[in-house]
Amino acid sequence: MNPKIYLSALLMACTLSLSAEEVITDTTQMTFTLLGQMPYYRVNYTYESVAPDGVTPVTLSSALIFPQGIFERTKMVEIGDKQFNACGLVLNNHYTITKRNEAPTVTDNLQIEGPFATLGPDFIIVSPDSYGFGVTDDKPQAYLIADATAVNHIDAVGAARRLLKQMDYSVGDLFAQFGYSQGGFSSMAVQRYFDTHEVDPEVISRIDYTLCGDGPYDLNAMTDTLLIPGATYPYPCAISLIVEGQIEGANLDISYSDIFQAPLDTKLVEWNDSKALSADEINDSIFAYIGGDHSTGILVSRMLRTDNLSRTNPAMDSYFQTLYNNSLCSGWTPNPDTRFFLYHSRNDEIVPYFNMEHMRDFLRDECGIGDDRLETYTTQGLHVEAAMNFVLNIISKISYLESDYIAKASIAIPTIDHTDNTPSLNSWFTLDGRRLSSRPSTKGLYIHNGRKVLIK
Repeated sequence: MNPKIYLSALLMACTLSLSAEEVITDTTQMTFTLLGQMPYYRVNYTYESVAPDGVTPVTLSSALIFPQGIFERTKMVEIGDKQFNACGLVLNNHYTITKRNEAPTVTDNLQIEGPFATLGPDFIIVSPDSYGFGVTDDKPQAYLIADATAVNHIDAVGAARRLLKQMDYSVGDLFAQFGYSQGGFSSMAVQRYFDTHEVDPEVISRIDYTLCGDGPYDLNAMTDTLLIPGATYPYPCAISLIVEGQIEGANLDISYSDIFQAPLDTKLVEWNDSKALSADEINDSIFAYIGGDHSTGILVSRMLRTDNLSRTNPAMDSYFQTLYNNSLCSGWTPNPDTRFFLYHSRNDEIVPYFNMEHMRDFLRDECGIGDDRLETYTTQGLHVEAAMNFVLNIISKISYLESDYIAKASIAIPTIDHTDNTPSLNSWFTLDGRRLSSRPSTKGLYIHNGRKVLIK
């Protein structure tokens, strides 16, 4: 069938059948040219979630990115004795964006989703715009606000599952997530929220794999390095995004003039909220006001009021507490189902390498996660160069993990012998057929009444 005719028919059918809560707003065939001609498909949708305050209802937007074979239904995935259109879902948590036309539902340059959907495994990708972009691009973005971002992205996954069911796509139960830079932080924020809150198992029953690249997981340590006398920084727009994100996301009673030097106390918010400038354009605007350039960076004390932004200043207690709340390297316990893959360039000039070290040490030393569930990789290149290395690495890694999952799913579950006449209705078994004396208290997958049951 002609792809344009197929897209139009699909759009009409789905728009007629969906509730007002989730609405497909556009379908577009995409062509990604950086690595050659690579066709994939994008379906945009809106969904209901909450604002960063955790209470106010808000409509957000997200994209579904389909590999060509999945979208056109020209291939199926065999998992055990069943066939699916896709092996599962992958949540893509986007990297730092500042322009409205960089949002996943809008951009014509899906730098991560494009090659992943074409070269990678048989997944459907969920790619939320996040609060502050897409249909909410008139709002300040919730930059590095962990729980708010996690809730919004988990809600995007739930809406995606309902949409796919309406669109008659069958999806296996493998679920993975990834992200680079801000997206690495967001991925770990989703993980933390999933592991510390009740999440509808119909949305996410488990997170199989979390893959993070060059994420700013430790905002406390990041901020402390900026406040060292004489400190310089090459990417000043990130500082402004972090400060505004914490103030707006947590609704802090702090003035920008308490943190930023004039006239940046008004200019930075104006540039960020316009959604008209790229990160490099915001950086150039900052350089024009206070000096510095992309190679030397800025003198941080010319941007921040480091005399006032101090841990010894009681007026800043709420700000530093918010940084602590949104730092991800302490205070939670990962579930036993997820495998973590951390990538970080030792040469990253924007997100220092110690972020990965702190996250690794937390997961390994404090949480006791062993090598079978935690893999770390030191990559090369500056922040932007390392991003492409990350994309290629995760394409290879998730393709391998998908193959491993499918192979294991093909192993038959052992037959359970009930010759001892114990009533099967109340019996619990491990996956290898060992009967338990009672309902298990340890998290994991079990067999009960002839069905697989996830204990959380």
